[in-house]
Amino acid sequence: MKKASEHKVPLYHKVYDYLLEKIKNEYIAGDFLPTQSEIAIQTETSLITVKRAIKELEAIGYLESKAGKGTIVRKPSVVDSHVGVSSWTDSISGLGSVPSTGWIKVKKRVPTSSTADKLKLKARERTVRIKRLRLIDDNPICLMNNEIPLSLVPGIHAKVIDKESLYNYLKDEYGLIAIRAEEEVRAREATEYEIEILQLKTPIVLVVRRLSFLSDDVPFELSSIIAPAESYIYKSQQINRTLDPKDLNKLLTKVS
Repeated sequence: MKKASEHKVPLYHKVYDYLLEKIKNEYIAGDFLPTQSEIAIQTETSLITVKRAIKELEAIGYLESKAGKGTIVRKPSVVDSHVGVSSWTDSISGLGSVPSTGWIKVKKRVPTSSTADKLKLKARERTVRIKRLRLIDDNPICLMNNEIPLSLVPGIHAKVIDKESLYNYLKDEYGLIAIRAEEEVRAREATEYEIEILQLKTPIVLVVRRLSFLSDDVPFELSSIIAPAESYIYKSQQINRTLDPKDLNKLLTKVS
């Protein structure tokens, strides 16, 4: 039988839980923690214990030590991980986070010539543009824009898009399924609007643009994600298309 002492929770866990609760409910990104001596007094622990707890929180992205300044609160990086063509909602949900929508705006319009060219539209053919502020655990994380030929989604408007995953909605309501996609990722300076909406501390954003295609290789959606460069990681897995179909299916099942 194990002794009671063997089940004792390490003391630094007490400080870890204490700080994590304050980070999630009281502090915001950019705030400085009290000094380590003050935290030791507040938690009735030693400086060594406080240093261990802070180190653990730094390792998962909640804190960052600044030499000569102190310890600053950070937002942990969001990892948007994709295998093949998948939706943002599915990717984020798969990591255990809770995605939601802050607001949604739907507008029918004649697109720019660049967008019309990418979607292979006829002159003056209209699209529907869907703009959303996406949240993770109720915090703003990215602006999302989707533009689709109106002829493919007749009757669409904000009130009927009641699912978090637009891809699932398009599949269920219109039978539209993305078979492949072309993507580009780049960083740029944020606009004043993006700084305000995304509550940016550093005015640099990561922009992910995607052009999605149906099974007949017809482009049907042009989308973009605009997210804080300092806290958003876009990750994808590449698969060898020359593999035997059976091996390819096994691989896709394994990584999905």
